[in-house]
Amino acid sequence: MLPRRIHDALRAQLDVVRKLHEQNLAAGVGEVYLPYALARKYPSAAREFGWQYVFPADDVSKDPRNNIIRRHHLRLALR
Repeated sequence: MLPRRIHDALRAQLDVVRKLHEQNLAAGVGEVYLPYALARKYPSAAREFGWQYVFPADDVSKDPRNNIIRRHHLRLALR
């Protein structure tokens, strides 16, 4: 459950992420990392919008686990 006051902001963020995801798919980099069992059970899930990060990184990068270029989640430095 989310407070009503953030509904509009979250909806706007998801709209931005959806557009970014569509652009990523068109560029061939529109998937996220899924743990092995999930990736095997649902082979196309990594490219589906529902699995994308709500707060994605600004740029794509090479995943060190398998060298696939993909967008990861936003990393924040905690102090």
